[in-house]
Amino acid sequence: MEYLDLAKMRNSCRRYTNEEVCEEDLNKIILAANSAPIGSSRYDDIHLTIVKNRKILDELAIAVQERFKDKETIAKIIGTVNGPEVPTKGKDDPFYHAPVVIFISHRKQDLQPGIEWANVSAVALSMQLEAISLGLGSCFMWGALEASRVLPKFDRTSLLNLPDDFEPLLGLAIGHPAMETKEKVLNTDKIKVNEL
Repeated sequence: MEYLDLAKMRNSCRRYTNEEVCEEDLNKIILAANSAPIGSSRYDDIHLTIVKNRKILDELAIAVQERFKDKETIAKIIGTVNGPEVPTKGKDDPFYHAPVVIFISHRKQDLQPGIEWANVSAVALSMQLEAISLGLGSCFMWGALEASRVLPKFDRTSLLNLPDDFEPLLGLAIGHPAMETKEKVLNTDKIKVNEL
């Protein structure tokens, strides 16, 4: 499949079936993570945690549930839809009941501020594109980890059993989509461009 054909199928899947993701597909997704470009090739600064345990995901969701109580802030982040009500999609389960969530963690560092976000984003996109090529749905997970950082009282990320000095920055929910994935039209007017 050509890259742009794959890009046409990329979307954020927020409804999954109960079917498990097979180990062969998970291994291909992990292989894709290992193909991502990492600053200075410091792959040992990245750690992946594959979570299939629903109890752990439910614990990690607590911070989001608390964060959604601050409707004013959430409205600023998400925006409102047809009125003052804050959208609640993902409030109860920010992982959308996906059977697998892969958390991407990075070693804490201050040598190259910001490189950790570039690295984990590259890994997440590589995994997402491989998931799409396998016919799986996926969705970037930011809210649960961001809520844990904002509300440390409800932070349950210690359940991820990370190595010392690592912190989870992004996640990728993965599963079999519960709805048909439609090809989207790509265009070049979403991102502003200037040329010198």
